[in-house]
Amino acid sequence: MTTAAFSASRRLAARERVLDAFLAAEHERLAGACLDMARAFQRGGLLIPFGTGAAASDAAHVVVEFMHPVIVGKRALPAVTSTGEPDGRRFLRTIGRAGDIALGISQRAPDPGVEAFLEQGTRAGLLTIALTAGVRADADHAFAVPTDDPGIAQEVQETAYHVLWELVHVFFEHPGLLEESCITCGDVAVTARVVEVDGSTATVELGGTRESVAVDLLDEVRPGELVLCHAGVALERVEEPVAPRPVRATPTPPGVDEDPSGFLYPFLGSREPAVADVLADVAASTLRKGADTIALRRAIDTEAVGTCAHALRDALQAGGRLVTFGNGGSATDAQDAASDALEAGWPALSLVADSATITAVGNDVGFENVFARQLIPLGRPGDVALAFSTSGSSPSVIAALEEAHRRGMLTCALTGYAGGRLVELPWLDHLLSVPGDYVPRLQEAHATIWHLMLEEVGTR
Repeated sequence: MTTAAFSASRRLAARERVLDAFLAAEHERLAGACLDMARAFQRGGLLIPFGTGAAASDAAHVVVEFMHPVIVGKRALPAVTSTGEPDGRRFLRTIGRAGDIALGISQRAPDPGVEAFLEQGTRAGLLTIALTAGVRADADHAFAVPTDDPGIAQEVQETAYHVLWELVHVFFEHPGLLEESCITCGDVAVTARVVEVDGSTATVELGGTRESVAVDLLDEVRPGELVLCHAGVALERVEEPVAPRPVRATPTPPGVDEDPSGFLYPFLGSREPAVADVLADVAASTLRKGADTIALRRAIDTEAVGTCAHALRDALQAGGRLVTFGNGGSATDAQDAASDALEAGWPALSLVADSATITAVGNDVGFENVFARQLIPLGRPGDVALAFSTSGSSPSVIAALEEAHRRGMLTCALTGYAGGRLVELPWLDHLLSVPGDYVPRLQEAHATIWHLMLEEVGTR
C-alpha cells in the first residue's frame, strides 16, 4: 500500500466513525422528520432547500432527488431551491407559505444565511429542518454532524438527505398515518403514556400517535407514567393496569375458518399499522442504509484514488484548470467539486453552471453535446476533465471526455455499475469505479472520493 493509499484508508475510517455516531444518535429523529415531511407533502406542501457556499449545490441535489425519483414507481415531490438568489430569507418570503418545508443545509458554523432562512421559515409557519455541522440549529427537526470538517459534514448530510428522500415514501404507503389526529380532543378523557417532559408540557402517546399536553395540574410528571388527558391537558395520574391471567385458547379445528364471514368484508381486517411501528421500521432502515454506505466506501480503491489525486495535483501545479461535469445529481457533485477546488485556491469551473448555454446547445445540436460543445472553446492542453456519472454510460459525459482527450486534457471519471461504457475508452487516464448500482449510495461514495482527492492535492 502506498503512502497516499494508507492516508486515504485512515481518512475513510475517520469518516466511518462520524457517520456511525451521527446515525446512532439521529436515526429515530430522522424517521420522525420523514413522517412530518410526508404529512406536509400530503397536504400540498412544497420543499424549499437552501444552502450557502458549497452547500448550495446540496440544496440543488435535494431538489433533483425529490423531483426526479430514480426509484421506479415513486411519486415526484414538489421542490425548488433559490438558484441565483443568495438571500434565502427573501426567497422564502416570496415563495414559501405556511405548510411548506424549509430545509437549511450548512457545513460551517456559524452560518448566518442559513440561520436567517430557518428563522423566516418558523415565522411563516413552515416545517423547518436543519442539516448543520457541529452546532444544532433552531428548527423543528435539527441534525448536527459531529465534525468541524466541511467535507465530512457534507458527506454525512448527503446520506441524511438521501435517507429523507428514500424513506418519506414509506409513509405514502400508509395514507391513514398521514392524517394528523388529536388524541385528547374527543368527548371523553383518554389515558396516554408520557414519553417526554419539557417544563410545563409533556409529550404523550396513545396508539402510536403523539401529542403535546399541559401538565401544570400534576406534580413531577415523569416519562413512562400514565396520565388521564382531555383537551390538551393532563388531568391526573393513572395507575398501571393489572395484567389479566392468560387464558388458554381453544384451537380452531383444522380446515375451519376462524372468521367464516371474513371474505364478505375483507376491509374489516385491513388496518393501518401503528405510527410507532412504521417509525421503528424507518429508523431501522436508516441504520441499514448507513451500513450500506460504509460498506461501499470500504470498497473504494484507495490506490487508484491516490494515483489520480497526484496526477490532478501535478496538472494544477503546472497551471492547468479543473473542469467538472455530470448529469442530474452528478451535476451537483460536479458543481460541488468545482466550488471546493476554488475554495482551496485552485482554478476550476463547472460546465453544469451555465443553464443558458446548456439549454441552447441541447435545443440546437442535442443534449449529448452540452458539455463537449463547451470544451471546444474552454478546454486547454494541461487542463483536467473530471466527470461524474453513476452509470458510466451517459452520452453527454462520454462525448465530453472524448473532446477533452482530443484537446490534450487529463481525463478522469468517477462512476459505478462496473464502469459502464467508460471502461471501453482505452485512452481514459483515470477511471475510479465504485462497485455498486444504487444511485444514492454511489453518489455518496463519489463525494467521499472527491474529498479524499482534494485533501491529497491540498491548498494553493
